[in-house]
Amino acid sequence: MKRLHRSAPVRMLCLALACLAGLTACAPGGAAGAEPAPIEVPPPVEQTNEGLTVFYTDFKTPESNILDVAVAQYKEQYPDQQLNVEKVFTEGLVETHTAAYNQMLTEIMAGSGPDLIFFANYSTGSTTDWEKLVRRGAFADMEPYFEADNFDWSGYNQAVMDGGIYDGQRLIIPLEYKIPLLYTSQSALDETGFSVENCDTFDGFLDEVEKIMADPEQTRDVFRTKLSIYDFAQYADIPYIDYDRQKADLSFPELERGAEIYKALPRIMDSDDLPGAADIRDGNALWIYPNDPVRGFLWGAGLINTYDDVVMMPIRDMEGGIQAEITFAVAVNSSSPNLQNAYEFIKLLLSEEFQKDTVQYRWAKLSVLDAAVAENYQYNTWHAEDGKVELEQDSSNLGFTYIDPSPEDFEEMMSYTKQVTGTFFRSSETQFIQLLGGYITDETSYKKAANAAESQLNIYLSE
Repeated sequence: MKRLHRSAPVRMLCLALACLAGLTACAPGGAAGAEPAPIEVPPPVEQTNEGLTVFYTDFKTPESNILDVAVAQYKEQYPDQQLNVEKVFTEGLVETHTAAYNQMLTEIMAGSGPDLIFFANYSTGSTTDWEKLVRRGAFADMEPYFEADNFDWSGYNQAVMDGGIYDGQRLIIPLEYKIPLLYTSQSALDETGFSVENCDTFDGFLDEVEKIMADPEQTRDVFRTKLSIYDFAQYADIPYIDYDRQKADLSFPELERGAEIYKALPRIMDSDDLPGAADIRDGNALWIYPNDPVRGFLWGAGLINTYDDVVMMPIRDMEGGIQAEITFAVAVNSSSPNLQNAYEFIKLLLSEEFQKDTVQYRWAKLSVLDAAVAENYQYNTWHAEDGKVELEQDSSNLGFTYIDPSPEDFEEMMSYTKQVTGTFFRSSETQFIQLLGGYITDETSYKKAANAAESQLNIYLSE
């Protein structure tokens, strides 16, 4: 298994697709000696490049807005090309989004469907298991097109881009990502005695968290929301799922330790940015983890700086690296006869000009192009006076009147993106906390819940 471990992929809800998309599980335990199943290579398709069909929904607004602009610009650049846009309007209903994706994926597995498929994750999972689709030969290898065009990858986060490469094939092209970056104040650290230096690995991080939680003298919640470590198994790069060997192993002690911490956290489930900064200020919380890293930096570091010195800390994996979640990506249908057209659309999406044109929609996740992240920072701070950006007077601001996101803090935040050593896709079907069910709700023991979850995973991975 390569170091760029893409754990936690995504759900296949459609029965027909589930039957077609059987794939793998993980862990050194029972599968170490098994040979990994090869990724299916689909037969070549005659290329006509007579048009292009793009599928997406409006469920995720920032990504949908970006794709709307891409469609308009592609039409302007290639007026003679037939562009078919299959955009599904969901009215904000995840059920509508899920049903549309299931139908589209069923078509793909049957050898039809759109040319371009977009993945945009939401808060607790996704409707598409990209890892399974990869191994069933659903996606075309776009590496030959990038190579033929001498595409310049400098300036892109290479570790994140490599998360879409399988067996040398560029099957998925990441567009946006996030890293597990926590924020607190220096005063809160001094008050609690929490050691950032000891958190150079995930085990060290667990030790520090457990120490704070076991101390009856502590008055702060170590994390303000459960979402802070909801995906800890992926952040830690615990190989509890091996997609290549179709095997799960939930015997890792770090899984139980992380689950115990998650279970004990407050049941707050919000964005953890402005209210989180207020809770650190008011002595209620130690660490916050804003759900959206771009906005989270402005409203995490930017707000904490108004009353103290901000401290940032990534949750590191078991070897000290940083795992990035790919939150927005594109792949090309392996049955497509329009691969060159698909490449041109993807090239447009990746271009610096396009990314800067759509900077107003890039307030949530980190672009794979570093220049676009820097552009977004400038876009949100250009009107600052003495580094401070005033907030509109509103009672929901919880006493804050401005944000103070310094360039030095922005550089520190970006420095952690350079330390990414692996990637993953989140999956409702394989998300560890979600699998524990009754243990989280005090209906059963951890051992029983983990055994049931492992059995469930092994069935799912072997389908």
